[in-house]
This record gives sequence, C-alpha cells and structure tokens, in this order.
Amino acid sequence: MPQNNNKESEKRVFPRMETECPVLYAVGNSKKWQVGILVNYSATGLLMKCKERLLKNISVSILFKPGQNRLVPEVAAKGKVIRCSQIGEEEFEVSCKLTEVKPQKKMSSE
Repeated sequence: MPQNNNKESEKRVFPRMETECPVLYAVGNSKKWQVGILVNYSATGLLMKCKERLLKNISVSILFKPGQNRLVPEVAAKGKVIRCSQIGEEEFEVSCKLTEVKPQKKMSSE
C-alpha cells in the first residue's frame, strides 16, 4: 500500500511567494474596484485580505498594485474564489484560483 508522505503532499507545483502589497479586485461583472491586501501568490492562485465576504465560485478581476514592492509584478488577472474565511470583525481571507493572467493594460474583457 502506498504511503502518504506529508512533505511530498504539501509540495506545490508553483512556489508560493509571500508578500504584502495592495491589490484591487472587482467581483463578477462589477466595474467598482475594491482595495485588498495581497498576502501571497503563485502562478495558479493567490491569497488576499479584504473587508467583504466573497462567495465561493464567484468570478473576480484582480490588479496587483505593487507600489514600492518591486518583488511583485504589476499584472492583471481573472480568477474564481475557492475559499473565504472571516478572520476579524470586518476582515476576510480570500483564496482565488487564477484562470487568466496578463499584463495589466492588455486584460481581455469578458
């Protein structure tokens, strides 16, 4: 019987980059951008903090706004919420699976 090696199962295909910088996000087809804080990201997903509960599977548009943080690229992305957890009175951690990542000014409209 195969053994489940916890260290192997925790390895990710793409490494997660820890950071803290502003991120803009819009839910669904909304043109209204909200401000959140990017906590970490990889080629396939991200974790951010925001002040509203986002529903699982809802589409989001995301803009990384690194400011002085040169370790974070300025990109636009689209994704889906896979998890949202309340971590404070008005604070939520939101995990998103990225479905599209492009240079910010070339983001397609769907």
